[in-house]
Formats: sequence, structure tokens, C-alpha cells
Amino acid sequence: MAKVRRVDGSIVSGKENKKSDDVHRVRNGKEHTYHMNPYKGPATKAQKDARALHSQINTVINPMLADPEQYKLIAQEMDQYNRSLPVGSSLKCVTPRQYAYRKVKEQLLLQKPPRLLKPTARTPIPKGITLEIKPFAKLSQADIYEILKARFVVFVLEQGIRYLDEDDIDYTATHISLRQQGKVVAYARLFNDYSDERTYEQAIHNETPPRVIRVGRMLTTERGLGFGRLLMTHLIAEARRQGADILRLHAQQQAVPFYKHFRFHTVGSVFIEADIPHILMERRLTRATRKY
Repeated sequence: MAKVRRVDGSIVSGKENKKSDDVHRVRNGKEHTYHMNPYKGPATKAQKDARALHSQINTVINPMLADPEQYKLIAQEMDQYNRSLPVGSSLKCVTPRQYAYRKVKEQLLLQKPPRLLKPTARTPIPKGITLEIKPFAKLSQADIYEILKARFVVFVLEQGIRYLDEDDIDYTATHISLRQQGKVVAYARLFNDYSDERTYEQAIHNETPPRVIRVGRMLTTERGLGFGRLLMTHLIAEARRQGADILRLHAQQQAVPFYKHFRFHTVGSVFIEADIPHILMERRLTRATRKY
């Protein structure tokens, strides 16, 4: 068995030193030094967590830095941040990437890491919370009022988006909400997406394209309590029940890591929607099969 030399010069077996951070190993009478890189090679759980966090941060900041306008805004924010610090402070940032990386890292560390919940309708709902899944025709006046109020608070007041929220999609959508004493704490809607056209192979084999259902207007008014994760679990279950092959959504850029925990993947590049960077994400709910 490989032996390990401690800092004080003593040698112990690799099994006894399993949890040690020493990197001086003795093999065949020769001493070898291993440099533990937290982003490459075998790693501990803490190093794996660091890798995952590093990947999440780069997923968010890389498209932002690639956009010249956003890069300029980040550079201006960095200059203001550096001027607010004392002279000679070690917290000053040298490049816009370093500033964006630090800010996004702080935001992600403040959030509770979302657990990868199994998408099933049997996921328990906390006491005092009710789940409502209704088409538009079955919504009461109070239901519609609470839904529109929650959408206005989040998208207009908080995010400053100026657009016509009440569109015709609401009439054909399935409205899913979590409520606490009648108040909407999480909401989203599901509706059919007919943007995909039949491919040439599907046409010549007389096959229909996969059914795509889209998630829209997803929000939570009470954050940090797991309502978003619970809502997404039931959204996936309802989309399966409706026979969806693909579940698709427009994710705001900072929410990409959240959707990746539910096995969504990005499609294409970042685009601007309602003055906010978005990216198309989707998840296949059924296995893709070909008959040719």
C-alpha cells in the first residue's frame, strides 16, 4: 500500500492518512509530490462543490462578458466599487471578469442550493400551502385577481419590466399556483408551443414532431422557502400528464443554475427579452425514438 509522508517527516500508510491533505507520497522508495488542483482530477466532496460553483458562475458571467454593452456596464460598476473602497484595499477588482465573478459568487452562496427533486405529483406539500392546477375557464374572479397581482408585483414592480402582461395565451394555458391563505406565493402557466416545424425526415416518414409545452410567467413572491423548487416539481409532473415530449422555457440568465438542477439544458445563445438577458432551455420528458 502507498505510504504518505507527513509534514513532520513521519510516514504513515495511505489508509491511515486517507483524510490528510498531505501530498507527499512514497511509492517504490521514491517520494512523489502531488499538487491538488480543485478543478481537475480526483477530488473530495468540498472540491467537487467548488467545481460545481465555479461552473455555475461561469455559466452566468460568460455570456454577460461576451456582450460589449454588458461588459461596459460591468466595468463601470467595478470602477464605482473600487472607488468606494479605501486606498490600498485588497478587495479591489482588477478586471471586469473578477468583479462579475465575485458578485455572482456572493449571490449564489446566499441562495440555498436547490435539491434535485424527483418530478412526481406525489411530492409532499407543506402544511398551510395549497396547490391549484386549473385551466383559465375554471379560475374564479379571486383566482385571476391574485394571479395578476403576483405577476405585477414580481415582473413590473420588482424587475421593472414594461409590457402587456395580460396576453391571449392565458385563455388556453393551464395555471399552476401555490397559495398560502389564498395568496399566491408561487405561480407559472403551461401552454402549447407550436413554433417547431416538422423536419424533412419526419415529413417523409409521415411522423409528427414531438409535442412541446412551454413554461411561462414563473415566479415566487416568497423566496428562500423552497416554493420555486416545489412548483417546478409539479410543473414537470403536469407536463408529463398532458403528454409533453419536451418542456421548454425562457430562463432569465441568473436563474440558469436553478433550472439545470431539474435537468434542463441551454439551447442557443443569450437573447434580450423585456430588456433582460434570457436563454432558451428545455428538457426532454420522453425518450426520442426513430422508426428509420
